[in-house]
Amino acid sequence: MNRLTLFILTALLTGAAACSDKHERFGSFSRLSEKGWAYGDTVRITVSRLASTQEGRELRLGIRHRTDYPYRNLALEVTYTADGKVRRDTVIMELADRYGSWRGNGMGPLRQFEAPVFRKASMPDSSEITIRHVMKTDTLRGISEIGVLIDNR
Repeated sequence: MNRLTLFILTALLTGAAACSDKHERFGSFSRLSEKGWAYGDTVRITVSRLASTQEGRELRLGIRHRTDYPYRNLALEVTYTADGKVRRDTVIMELADRYGSWRGNGMGPLRQFEAPVFRKASMPDSSEITIRHVMKTDTLRGISEIGVLIDNR
């Protein structure tokens, strides 16, 4: 076998291995009221049976916001069941840097930002995840959607 044939065979095997890697992602977003997100309002998202996590998956929060959002960060309380225990975490999402440049992805007046909540989660089927903001304001304006993303990492 000459070197060229060996190189082509190695490249094909490497490509086939990369294609066979299963990367699953579940995402579910809830639209918030255009009037704002009231302090006491809780968003509930149910993880479907197909997306229930196994060991090695990562639970992430996704925020879709407008560029008129008046703060740099967003403080959230997230409650979920993982590894057989009810967990409650406070997540601080830094949506903009100290100079006011928005982080995350998007163009025009909309942005999406993601942040990890729990790595290597194991969640049962039909788990419910609840999210509420814990900012020091009665009604939070500028957040259009909030969601849960689960990656097989």
